[in-house]
Amino acid sequence: MKKATMKDIANKLNISINAVSLALNSKAGVSEETRKIVFDTANEIGYLEKSNKFIKTYASKNICVLIRKLYFEDNYFYSKILMGVVEESRKNGYDIITSIISENDMSIPTCIENEKVCGVIVIGAIDDEYLIRLKENNIPVVLVDYESFVESTDCILTDNKYGSFSLAKLLFDRGYRKIGFFGELAYSLSVKERFFGYSEAIKKFVQFSNRDEFLEYINNHSILDDIEGYIINQDTDKIVEKLRIIKEMPEAFVCSNDNAAILLISALEQLGYSVPADISVVGFDNIAISSLVVPNITTVSVEKELMGRKALQRLLWRLDNKGDMNECIVMGVTLIERDSVGFKKLP
Repeated sequence: MKKATMKDIANKLNISINAVSLALNSKAGVSEETRKIVFDTANEIGYLEKSNKFIKTYASKNICVLIRKLYFEDNYFYSKILMGVVEESRKNGYDIITSIISENDMSIPTCIENEKVCGVIVIGAIDDEYLIRLKENNIPVVLVDYESFVESTDCILTDNKYGSFSLAKLLFDRGYRKIGFFGELAYSLSVKERFFGYSEAIKKFVQFSNRDEFLEYINNHSILDDIEGYIINQDTDKIVEKLRIIKEMPEAFVCSNDNAAILLISALEQLGYSVPADISVVGFDNIAISSLVVPNITTVSVEKELMGRKALQRLLWRLDNKGDMNECIVMGVTLIERDSVGFKKLP
């Protein structure tokens, strides 16, 4: 097979060989846009494969973003984080290569194996074994909305525990005593942490004589598994089925996110309940639609795009500080009170 040449790149782009040379050698005389097009074309036709020098130059301005297909399809939360990563990368002169990981796919993207990126940002949960294999490529990795307890890694997190604790406390302050959690714990670290914050509030504000009584309270009032797929697919009928078999309908629900809250309200209404007159519902994330639906959702605001920008900034910092200790950055949240919470009269 004939080796690709600078002339091939020049002919393909209809520019001079000299312009191609200037771009590949990162010299003055061509625009940043031309440099990117030249490198992308050189990579596409296989020219970079013959030169470690050019591969390193190409890689020094490319960052790989890894995201599971399940999270990529979430248009309200993870897509906003990705948008923040992309915007911050452009601001700093970096290009993003997005790689979507299918469920149970353990293959490392070729852009990482072929050393065509200088760092990796992982959005959402990732298998720890996969993370270890990823880091064996000796390039910096930053996690967003996930923290590995197996492999120490820089990460950007939300203060989920405080947020859900605040929501549960608000419900308690409004007079509610039977408060359930609605969210699939296996979906992500965020949901687990939000459940933990809710649980801590229940322990603090509801009196229990022993741990078994506390666990019984949680299990009787909550739906904790096999619902995230229904939420993503907006399958209200399946949520109605889940509600029909709940052991004891609570007075209020703390939901794992706003999408869950909106779908739950729809399912409750199908069963004849009115929100918040009969049952109050709170969400999490403050997605745009949460302020538009009726009733609009009491929630916690998460700076999703800022999380993405912080991840990019941390990765760039790590490129210059590879020997420093890893750090988890926890970003604050804000309680937003709206109409989906009423007042419960105490006996």
